[in-house]
Amino acid sequence: MNGSIFSGLKILDFGAAATVPLALAWIADYGAEVIKVETHLRPDISRAGGPFYEARMGEIDHAGWQEWLNPSKYSITLNLGKPAGKEIVRRLITQWQPDILAESFRPGVMKRFGLDYGEVKNLKPDIIYWSSCLEGQYGPHCQRLGYGPVSTNLSGVSYLSGWPDRPPCGAPMAYGDFASTGTGIIALISALIRRRKTGRGVHIDQSQYEVNVHVLAGVMMEYMINGRIMKRNGNGHPSAAPHGVYPCSGEDRWVAIAVLSEADWNGFCRVLGQPDWTRSEKFNTLAGRKAHEDELDRLVGLWTVSKTAEEIEALMQESGVAANVVETGKDIYEDRQLAHYGHFRRIDHPIMGTINSEWPPFKFSKTTDTHKRAPLLGEHNHFVLSDILEMSEDEISDLYAEGVITTDADLPGAS
Repeated sequence: MNGSIFSGLKILDFGAAATVPLALAWIADYGAEVIKVETHLRPDISRAGGPFYEARMGEIDHAGWQEWLNPSKYSITLNLGKPAGKEIVRRLITQWQPDILAESFRPGVMKRFGLDYGEVKNLKPDIIYWSSCLEGQYGPHCQRLGYGPVSTNLSGVSYLSGWPDRPPCGAPMAYGDFASTGTGIIALISALIRRRKTGRGVHIDQSQYEVNVHVLAGVMMEYMINGRIMKRNGNGHPSAAPHGVYPCSGEDRWVAIAVLSEADWNGFCRVLGQPDWTRSEKFNTLAGRKAHEDELDRLVGLWTVSKTAEEIEALMQESGVAANVVETGKDIYEDRQLAHYGHFRRIDHPIMGTINSEWPPFKFSKTTDTHKRAPLLGEHNHFVLSDILEMSEDEISDLYAEGVITTDADLPGAS
């Protein structure tokens, strides 16, 4: 097969930040046509997310996050505060006939635009309408605002991150966004299969908070079944020791080691050359190693610090012990396995020049990807209005003059 698995699929993207845009980007990478509806009046936060090309912080179309979260899409800029802006969306729904409409506004915003599920369903009865927000469309807290970092806090991920004697340190990124990306794709594909069988569309109501709670299923089961609230435990594991991240030679180099069984412990000791302390009675059992874990970690660190992380990884893995280099961004970019799969590739960008782009993190055996760079803000206004909606040049000019199509002049702070 020479086509892509989602060829022919059409999507209107009203998403912002990460969850909805990234999910739709991966679908677009495999052939779907995705029109991202944006505005200069309030640009997507991804267009303000660094690193920035030539360190031009905050400049539209210079943001690395935009290239990551929105590749392979079209971009149109509409002012939905104007009736004509909303009418263009309605025309896209009736004339272009999208299969999916996705949005991540606070509940009620799309209704104020006259574009909630009920209204869109009237225009296209079999539409698959995906709403993704912090706590879902209904309920006592549905109007709470928040992105991934907020759902990470709500769900307990932050509470569990860190050391027992220190405050929670939280996740380093918007963990909730990226957990919700995968579940969103699963929901969309399920809805497409259902529609193929029944001919009916559906409203998908995704609570990113709930997604994160599912991620911590084991933590919740511990409380529901045993009444035990799990606490921060650093790098520790209740049934493994040593289990941690240890210093290695070189500047800020580390290796992760996990000894999960007695067989692992024996292999671990062989790698270390059976020093006297490994034969100490207090380390003979898992219970003993857990009881003296601080001392054990100190002794392991004294051994690892004299070797490179790569050397330790190889020695441990050869002995059947789980161990890996704690990779930096440089390590990941130069990783031979990722290079084999073409994860990072060079792509031409009209403003940033030739840049690195991430390809989708999955491949199909009988279909190809169609990955392209992310669009400039409003880059496809004329294409969408003229080629898809078949509007005349005069009609398009009037929309610009009336501020229905936003431009750089509408950017916050523009003179």
